[in-house]
Formats: sequence, structure tokens, C-alpha cells
Amino acid sequence: MLSDRRTLHTVSEARPPFYIGVDVGGTSIKLGLVDDFGNPIDIGETDAEGNRKNVTVIKTESDPRTAAVLMAETVSVLLKRLNIAKQDFGGIGLGLPCTMDKTTGKLRRPPNLPTWADFPMSDELSKLTALPVTFCNDANAAAYGEYWVGSASGQTSLALLTLGTGIGTGIIIGGKTVDGAIGYGGECGHMIIDSADDALLCGCGQRGHLEAYCSATGVAKRTMHAVMRRPSSIQPKITPETRLSDIPKIVYFEAEGGDELAMEIVMDTAKYLAIGIVSLLHTIDPACILLGGAMTFGGKKSPLGQRFLTQVFREVKNRTFPAIAENVQIDFAVLGSDAGYIGAAGMMRSEVKK
Repeated sequence: MLSDRRTLHTVSEARPPFYIGVDVGGTSIKLGLVDDFGNPIDIGETDAEGNRKNVTVIKTESDPRTAAVLMAETVSVLLKRLNIAKQDFGGIGLGLPCTMDKTTGKLRRPPNLPTWADFPMSDELSKLTALPVTFCNDANAAAYGEYWVGSASGQTSLALLTLGTGIGTGIIIGGKTVDGAIGYGGECGHMIIDSADDALLCGCGQRGHLEAYCSATGVAKRTMHAVMRRPSSIQPKITPETRLSDIPKIVYFEAEGGDELAMEIVMDTAKYLAIGIVSLLHTIDPACILLGGAMTFGGKKSPLGQRFLTQVFREVKNRTFPAIAENVQIDFAVLGSDAGYIGAAGMMRSEVKK
């Protein structure tokens, strides 16, 4: 779905050069086109309700070479359908849920795409399309989208925490992503916020990580532990058949309805998240911290989401230097699921501008 903050443009209304952003997920791949100002382009397709679309979606293939061919074919179809001349096209930004070995160009152990390991996806896509391709981690791509045309537009730096099944983090400083020596920069979901021997277990196998407390999975597990200790309106709604992914929604609705335990879980999530954010602030001092993903308790449009955000800032303020608290912007991201492809396209644009 197109973000509320972006207006869909036709090619004739837009400002070239154009860039394609590719956002690769574990089950699907989204491809979209933007112009030189980051405006999403009408790709000439409609959804089931007849609305104009800004992205086309293809299935993620387990065989990386097959996936590369499908992506190349889709790029070709888009450019031909929209009649974009070669001189008006800048290239392709490829966002992938993993890191890449910069010396070999091969992917490093994608957790959700294990069969893609050691495949030179960026080089392969460039070869198949005969177009320039730049690679970026998906979290950094989403962060760059917000930095370029989203909530952090006009800021010099930001960290985006995407709260979902896990926690992804993208960091932009002075227009550049923080990748680290081997590509693992920004793995902030795995910063330690609880050093106790019995701290909650993270999905990576280690204890006390931010992701174990503030991801959807972490909130679900904390909720299950809480309802075993205290009576609550949540308790009857959690059965052995309840999926972990559904529990945060139950917490949301019960907190909105006034349940004390549900609200306590929301506020504790804000506290744990703030502890992680303070470490980020003391390390890189970004101008802006953005929260995205599905685990924001309704986000900007929800009174509970706004209360959650207020509590995050209150907890941050109590734990950091006054000068930092007075100057940092903490807000929700606005590009939603469009951030990845827009940011990937924007990073290709940045390469061209160099």
C-alpha cells in the first residue's frame, strides 16, 4: 500500500532520471520505480480493488539464479511498459535481507534464504539487465528511504528500528550507511539490555538481547509469562492453539480496553526499547530515532501508539544526557512497507550522484 505521505506520479509528471528499487523478502520480492525526487511512479498495474499500483510483486525463488532471471525480466517489463529511455534511467538498487562480502560480491548466509549463500546476486542482476546495480542491506535501505523522503527528511543522521518478528536496524550518518568492517554494522536488535543469567533468550540463541524483549516474538513470550503470574483479561484469550504472532494484537486490544496488565506490558516494552535507544544515542548521537514495523502498538494513528512513543521518549530522557534528549527527534517512520524499495532506489541514486 502506498504510504500516506507519498503521492503516486505518472512518468510524464515525474522528474527523471528514474531508479528501480528492489526489496527482497523471504517469500516475495517487491519492485518499484521512483523519480529523482523520490516520488513513487504509477507502474501501470491495478490491484484487486482497482487502485493504481506503485510496486509489482514476484515470488522469491529458492534458487538464486532463477530469482535473478525473474527480477531481470520484471525490470525489463517495467521499463518497456513505461517507455523509459536509457538516458533517463539511473540504475537499480537491490535491497537484500543479509550482508554481502564486499571483496567477492557474494552474499553471506541469508537467514531466510539459505540457498542464496555465496551467490553474487548484485553482479548477476547487473549482467542480466546490462544496467548498474548497487547492493544494500534491507534495513539500511528502509532507513535510507526515511532519510531521503520520509520522517527523517532534512535530518543529517538517523537510526531506524524496525520492530517486527525480530528487530532490524538501519543507520545513516551524513548520507552514508553504517555497514561495519564485514557488513554487520547496525545489528542493534542484538545489543544486550539485560545481563542477568536468566535474561530472556533471543532467537539467535543468546540471552538478554533487545530483540528478546521488544520484538513481536519477545512481547508475546513476555505476555505468556505475565499471565501465568497475574489474572488478566488477556488470560482467557491465550490458549495452546494461539499463535505467538497473534499475542501482540491481543495485548494491543486489551490495553486499549483498559486492562492493567496489558498496559504494563506496553509500557515495559517502551522501557526496554528506550534502554537500547540510549546505547545507540551514546554511540552515534543521531539526530533522529525512528520506529517502524508492526510492533508499534498502532503507531501514529493510534492513541495507544502515541502513548507508547511518549513513554519511550520519557524513558530515554531519564537515561541519557540532557543535551541529547533536548535535541534528538524520536518518531514513527512513515513510509511503511514502501521504505525498502524507495530506499534501495535512493541509494542507487546516491551512487549516480557521486
